[in-house]
Amino acid sequence: MGAIAGEELLKWEKMQGVSGREEKILVSIRLRPLNEKEIAANESADWECINDTTILYRNTLREGSTFPSAYTFDKVFRGDCATRQVYEEGAKEVALSVVGGINSSIFAYGQTSSGKTYTMVGITEYAVADIFDYIKRHEERAFILKFSAIEIYNEIVRDLLSTDNTPLRLRDDPERGPILEKLTEETLRDWGHLKELIAFSEAQRQVGETYLNEKSSRSHQIIRLTMESSAREFLGKGNSATLVASVNFVDLAGSERASQASSAGMRLKEGCHINRSLLTLGTVIRKLSNGRHGHINYRDSKLTRILQPCLGGNARTAIICTLSPARSHVDQTRNTLLFACCAKEVTTKAQVNVVMSDKALVKHLQKEVARLESELKTPGPVTANCDYATLLRKKDIQIEKMEKEIRELTKQRDLAQSRVEDLLRMVGKEQISEKEGEDIWDDDCSVSESSSICGPHRPNTHIREFNNPRYNDGDSGSNPDGRKRNVKDVGVDPMLETPGTPLDWSLQFMSQQKEIIELWQSCCVPLTHRTYFFLLFRGDPTDSIYMEVELRRLSFLKETFSDGNQSVRNSQTITLASSVKALRRERGMLVKLIQRRLSDKERIRLYEEWGISLDSKRRRMQLVNRLWSENDINHVMQSATIVAKLVRFWERGKALKEMFGLSFSPLITGRRSSFSWKNSSASLL
Repeated sequence: MGAIAGEELLKWEKMQGVSGREEKILVSIRLRPLNEKEIAANESADWECINDTTILYRNTLREGSTFPSAYTFDKVFRGDCATRQVYEEGAKEVALSVVGGINSSIFAYGQTSSGKTYTMVGITEYAVADIFDYIKRHEERAFILKFSAIEIYNEIVRDLLSTDNTPLRLRDDPERGPILEKLTEETLRDWGHLKELIAFSEAQRQVGETYLNEKSSRSHQIIRLTMESSAREFLGKGNSATLVASVNFVDLAGSERASQASSAGMRLKEGCHINRSLLTLGTVIRKLSNGRHGHINYRDSKLTRILQPCLGGNARTAIICTLSPARSHVDQTRNTLLFACCAKEVTTKAQVNVVMSDKALVKHLQKEVARLESELKTPGPVTANCDYATLLRKKDIQIEKMEKEIRELTKQRDLAQSRVEDLLRMVGKEQISEKEGEDIWDDDCSVSESSSICGPHRPNTHIREFNNPRYNDGDSGSNPDGRKRNVKDVGVDPMLETPGTPLDWSLQFMSQQKEIIELWQSCCVPLTHRTYFFLLFRGDPTDSIYMEVELRRLSFLKETFSDGNQSVRNSQTITLASSVKALRRERGMLVKLIQRRLSDKERIRLYEEWGISLDSKRRRMQLVNRLWSENDINHVMQSATIVAKLVRFWERGKALKEMFGLSFSPLITGRRSSFSWKNSSASLL
């Protein structure tokens, strides 16, 4: 037979169609009964399984309302449920996916002494028995089973089938993913041979005694069973295809608290490594449950690196979380349930793993090419019409949107032209009044506090001005050119001098905003001033005058500070040193506001987002010092959001642009406030 059988190829294609779909991790909860120690200590059971999918916390008066009292999962098993039932309803379907060429993994997760090893021993035996039963019932296929077992002890990977304690090296293969070098793989002869290997690996595993458990697993154990199967009629003909998949039985070491387990010495060291790897696993699960946004830190632990294909990858996964009902373990039980809640939101996309011979692959590709050619020759008319109708609707929507934009731009252009004509007439009148009242300029060298411009379209429009030595240096009063320049710089809206299209203004705004952010940093401008300005002026064409004035003022300050000079404002001498000191005082006040206006959860979330260790000291000061410390726009946006929440920017209830004004004299927050906009902007003005 020169090619692979049509029925066999059709079967694989159907399997590929069924596989490759996203599905969520199957999460089950097993609540064990109280053990002898807990009964002797008169412990009460605070957790109860009210049905097959929900577990309830009964002592709600003790916890208050900060945590949910009921949790829902795919399956929940009571303490009197046998391990056989746990396997049948919570793991069998996933475990037996391996016979169809789909990778699968079964996890046991929970605190120490909650019954993980007890559960996984039974799950492994039942799953392997069903696999051998499947092999026995399908004699038309040839099967090869390979067995391997490892443990991760104190972040060291050991081969449980070898008496040599040499650590195994973990490396990444571009096709197979993470692999362990020199790992022993035994080809199984029969069911008895498998039992011997499991017993040998269990004897090699690290086990120790703690206060909570006389035989506590001190390492993570992973038993892997790899299955290869192919049709017997095609063996040795060079045109066969082989299904290759593996099933992992993962018995995780239990999380524990040193105070409860009374750990010391070696047990304490083991517990630290266990908790650290479980924390990394929890972090990976939490990030995967949020939609895989950002970097997933698989490489922070040997456990997560080895299990990377099982966590949201090419595998079907089931997790069995074991719980203790005792009141003394409520916190640990809640942590396990929170882990389970995140895990049930993680999606995987398992596929059938087929290894084809060259002839089989060529035949499969030829058939696929023929199918595609037939589709090109006979396109579906109904589908084409639907596509054309959808495309036409999209184009019509785009045309309507563009026409609306054109109308808006036309209105803006007409308005701008009208304002330009009015301003040109007003500037002409101003020049005439200059010649008639030249003695006024000689008496007053500075620009007046406010000037009124009256016109047919803008009656009583007041433009506030500021005294800037850069543009009014003492002798400009007798200089007609200087006077004209001041009138042009302050009296004319800079927006009118920019290109008229929104695209040109958008580019100019981004350029000015970037320059202003850099000047804020070099001039040590108060953080509250930066926040208000950044959040108020977001690129509207009417913001151009504010951007222009702020840019000129900051340029003047930078030039003054670089020359070693001083700036005087409201009888206050402003230097770079005084600005730095004021900025330091402002950061100190923000540290106090973090304590008063942010909850514990909000602070912890911010520490994690900004890379601040929860075990470090002065965390609030670290956070405040990182705010507005970079010029990146994303960093600036995050910093402005935090400062705005601290100073209650969002609670103003009205726009603050009018209050900000051209002089940017900010609003004072209250009499009792230990710092205000007036003080915070002193170093700038």
